[in-house]
Amino acid sequence: MSLQYSPTVSSILNGFQRTGLSQGQAYQMEQLFSALDKLTGQLYDRDVAQQLFEQCSPNQRGQVQLEDFAQVIIEADKVLKKKINQTEQQIQQYRDELKECQQQAQELQYNQKLNPQGVDRDSQLIIVVKQAHNIQYSDYQFSFVSISLDGAEVQTQMSTGDKYNPTFNQQLNFQIQTGSEEILIKLFVQDRNQRRILIGQSHIDLGEMHDQQVHSQQLQLVNDRQQLQTYLQLESQWIHNKLKYHQEMILKYEQTIQQSQVDIDDYQRDLLTIQQPFLENNLRNNLQQSLKQPQNYSLPQQNQAFMYQQQQNLPQQQKPFQMQPQQQQNIQIHQIDPNTVQDELSDELYYGFILYMLMLLLALFQCFARPDYLDLILAMFYLIIVCRDCFEPTYIKIVGVLTILSVINDIVWISIYKNWWSGTDKTLPTWGEAGDPIVRMTLVFCVFNIILKTALCYILFHYYKESQQNKTIVFKFWQFQFPVGVLKQNLFTTNGLLV
Repeated sequence: MSLQYSPTVSSILNGFQRTGLSQGQAYQMEQLFSALDKLTGQLYDRDVAQQLFEQCSPNQRGQVQLEDFAQVIIEADKVLKKKINQTEQQIQQYRDELKECQQQAQELQYNQKLNPQGVDRDSQLIIVVKQAHNIQYSDYQFSFVSISLDGAEVQTQMSTGDKYNPTFNQQLNFQIQTGSEEILIKLFVQDRNQRRILIGQSHIDLGEMHDQQVHSQQLQLVNDRQQLQTYLQLESQWIHNKLKYHQEMILKYEQTIQQSQVDIDDYQRDLLTIQQPFLENNLRNNLQQSLKQPQNYSLPQQNQAFMYQQQQNLPQQQKPFQMQPQQQQNIQIHQIDPNTVQDELSDELYYGFILYMLMLLLALFQCFARPDYLDLILAMFYLIIVCRDCFEPTYIKIVGVLTILSVINDIVWISIYKNWWSGTDKTLPTWGEAGDPIVRMTLVFCVFNIILKTALCYILFHYYKESQQNKTIVFKFWQFQFPVGVLKQNLFTTNGLLV
């Protein structure tokens, strides 16, 4: 199989050399495509070739190094094999869940019990409280959500993360009897004296969830009949007829498995297309024949009693989890990873940490000749960003303003005491001739500090933009590791968060 064959740079380059291309040379797209046509003995798939070429970095003439193109082919081979393996694992997972779903549906055929309202006697409402947005209240420590159903009240755990945009991510289950129950959702905050303060409330209408799908909702809270700018994000799902729900899920699993099998065929064809120019003739023919054979996609047998119901036009249902869609392009080497932004931000934190350490050392040396306490305080403020998670927009803005003021202070100081360099200023410290090098180095370090703090102003501006987004990052320095962006505390608030 093509999964067992892995092309190497040397085998790819040797293949191109048979067409007249040379190592160490750059070629146009048409030249590379023509070489692939010669190696395969037919017209090479232009869609695949175009995707491969787009992964390269051409020069100003639009040419690509032959070695770079070979490396892209190897990476594309790895990507396709990885997608095939992942899709096969997903299919196996879907098969297991399909089999379990069929067993449950078969049991429910004989055991389902409905009340007079046509609702399962063990009907459940599932609510996942995700996050609150824009809490317009400052003097509190924690927040939580309370959900009441016909007088029975259940509350989430205390919030984590951003104080004004707290995260809960907690699932709550409720027993539903008739479908006409009143569901009231309230957002509370708790101060240092353990007092509960109501921020706002809203409600959920069960009538909108008869389709048994997962509903993502953003509820605008109300307090004293006034609409607030505070929102509560949650997901809810009411399973009122388990038999019907499992029948619809069976249909969805079957469709997903069949589509995944089609995706695997597409991946294998693209993989063969990539490997074909560099395969031996006998191996190439065997792989082509294997792909031409029709595939029999067998699904677990299901009970025939509800076969007709599944063939009706039923809406696609969603379980509390979401099935992952396939990528539109099979050969996509440089895929966007959700952690990429966090890694880049961690690098910015690291570089800023190094610059502030340099500023701290320069400030300590300058203290021998001038009171440079402002730079020392700024360095401490930056350390607090990392060590105490003050990755909060207002705090970073204040530190940035102080840094700009420090630059202005250094410029004014140099303009006043520039005569220290020649030793003619009367304010020169009375250290004698032995102190002249220290005084002169103070002026030099002050200039260096201005340059450092100018760069730090840009880094702080980058921090400010990133801190406005809900991101949790990890700052690593040597063997120490600090999570940043979880608490988002502010040293300058009046409620003493860091005390």
